[in-house]
Amino acid sequence: MKKVFAIIVAAIMVISLFPLVGSAASSNPAVDGVISEGEYAATFEMKPDNVQTWTGGTLDTNITYYINAERDALLFQVLFVGIVTPKAGFHEGDTYQLAFNPGNIADDQAPLFISFVVRNHQLTILQHNWETALLDDANPAGADITELVPEAILDDEGDNIIIEVRIPQAFFTIGSDYEEGTGYKFSETMKLGLFAVIAGQGYTTLPTAPTTWTVSALGINDNEVKIMKDVEQGGEGTVVQGVEILDFYDAEGRNMSFDTFFVNRVQLDNIIMENSDGGASGKLEAYGREIDGREDTYENFTFRGWAGFNAPMIGAGYQIDEEDPVLLDSPFKATEAAVQGAGGEYASRLEIEVDVTGLQDGRLHEIRAVVQLQDEDGEIYYSYLNMDEANNNMQFYYQAPGDPPPPTATPEPTATPEPTEAPVVTDAPVVTEAPKTTEENHGEEATAAPATQPKDDTKDATKGGLPTGAIIGIVVGVVVVAAIVAGILIAKKKK
Repeated sequence: MKKVFAIIVAAIMVISLFPLVGSAASSNPAVDGVISEGEYAATFEMKPDNVQTWTGGTLDTNITYYINAERDALLFQVLFVGIVTPKAGFHEGDTYQLAFNPGNIADDQAPLFISFVVRNHQLTILQHNWETALLDDANPAGADITELVPEAILDDEGDNIIIEVRIPQAFFTIGSDYEEGTGYKFSETMKLGLFAVIAGQGYTTLPTAPTTWTVSALGINDNEVKIMKDVEQGGEGTVVQGVEILDFYDAEGRNMSFDTFFVNRVQLDNIIMENSDGGASGKLEAYGREIDGREDTYENFTFRGWAGFNAPMIGAGYQIDEEDPVLLDSPFKATEAAVQGAGGEYASRLEIEVDVTGLQDGRLHEIRAVVQLQDEDGEIYYSYLNMDEANNNMQFYYQAPGDPPPPTATPEPTATPEPTEAPVVTDAPVVTEAPKTTEENHGEEATAAPATQPKDDTKDATKGGLPTGAIIGIVVGVVVVAAIVAGILIAKKKK
């Protein structure tokens, strides 16, 4: 399966016919000249008591740098930079700088610099030392990339000089990475250093004033700082119970595109491509849509694309097997006009990440993308993103690691017992007459024994006459008395 999946990864890197325009998600900083508390992941200060100088100057102002990388971006990552300094300490031509090691620049090489120069109420942005995927110019003095940066603003109307920019991922793709066409991928931290040239004097917050402008001499690799916000609580999403999920067209779907399928986000970052992707559904279809997690470690998979219905989507997530669907906290991404032109006014870009860390049962699971919609009457309903079987179907199968539960033995049916015959009802016993006395039997032959069993001698006399034993005793007594009387009479006659 490893080889098969490697082929999938390579296939996904093929340039598609559907170029996309990258933009920041709404949860990221707004490039608007206003920096709010908590808008950026990290804040750093340059001030008189924490800087070193390589020109002999003395810093007489404070400069605050704000840094933020997009945690949830999968294809088009950007670095947001904000800079604020009091206008009272500003000098025409002041330059604010960041130095990076995006990847593995050798210790004896210069880091990648970016400069923000403010002059005549204008902002100029320069890249130094390396050719990048943004501009193939390695001028150490700086190559102008102002027009290549998608968003940048300078606000010098108030008490402060405020700079906000969104630096594209292409700027950080340099050297051998640039030659191989692979992109730099942000993680939670980044190796960087803060610099500034104020009133012609140079300052840095790095521990030692630079004498040689190399990665090693500047200590860039030793200055790794946080650039992403902490993961928000509740990021796993909300389970929606007992809902019916319709197929795409049954839910009045208009159009959709399943562009890219991501695996472990950062761990397989060679899936990332420069400004193009597409056809992920067909590429998965070619390999049976099955991913084997028994040999490789997978934590999450992500569907990336867009969809449009005749009603707005108000939620999106996924379903595992026939379980209740899970709606994610922030699945919708910034959407360009071209997507809405193809999918309608309610179309939106989607990134639906599926957490599979809880699947450890050794079974094959079906995983599908789901959206939540709301019609004009406020009714909520749900749809799969399965426009067609092969080309636009956000669905795959995941073979979970672990041992499957032992199969339960099917109980053997017990034999149905043969029906027993109904018992034969015997006739009621014949009631015999009470035995006759001796006088009554005189001269008669003994009668045959009664056909029925003799009655219990212990029978209560009040419930059926005298017991047989008592009757016999009386008869014997009568005979004995009669014999005695007869003997007395005979004796008298002899006298």
